[in-house]
Amino acid sequence: MSALFKLKVILLFFVPMLNSQTISDIFLDNKFFQTHKLREFIRSDEFKKFREKFGDKASVDLIYKKALVLSNYNIADALLISGLATLDHRKINFKIPLLGLKIPIFLTSENEKIFRKRVENLPAYLFSDTLNDKDKLQHFFFSAYLSYLNGGSKTADKIGLLIEEGEKLGLNLVKDERDILANRCGQIFGLALHKNPFVLPSRFLNHNFSK
Repeated sequence: MSALFKLKVILLFFVPMLNSQTISDIFLDNKFFQTHKLREFIRSDEFKKFREKFGDKASVDLIYKKALVLSNYNIADALLISGLATLDHRKINFKIPLLGLKIPIFLTSENEKIFRKRVENLPAYLFSDTLNDKDKLQHFFFSAYLSYLNGGSKTADKIGLLIEEGEKLGLNLVKDERDILANRCGQIFGLALHKNPFVLPSRFLNHNFSK
């Protein structure tokens, strides 16, 4: 597999994911404002109190419901901005093939303080009452987004290829069983939305949906 092909693969799959505040600062499209508002909501005391009262799975539903409102009930956009708003990394290091150079790509224009506050507020206990999975939300929503857009066609293969090529190019993407669990649950959620646009993500945060 050529280095040029690898680069195309990464660009192909990361373009939707990189449509974050940093990229959108340049293009000023609606997703910048939607993502900004959703991140602002997750940082809020209102969201924190809701999470403390109703729990993490209900809080995931609330994030998605808020995304639907912000995106004017466009399901694809709601899934995408939910993924962007739950990112738990400020940047990734992109290694240029052959040259070996690493370029930092910032995924958010949040400063360190507000970034940390948002990440602290993210729902954590998604599949277990004891294991902290707040970093799995991005996997879940991005997988749902890809599944919804593609109608399930080769979605699993695309995500697997992304992880494989991302590791080779130094994007710090590590294969993890719980990442795969979140990916698969997200895929099933994305497909289910075609049959019933009113289903909520909490229903699919379940080990049984990964089998």
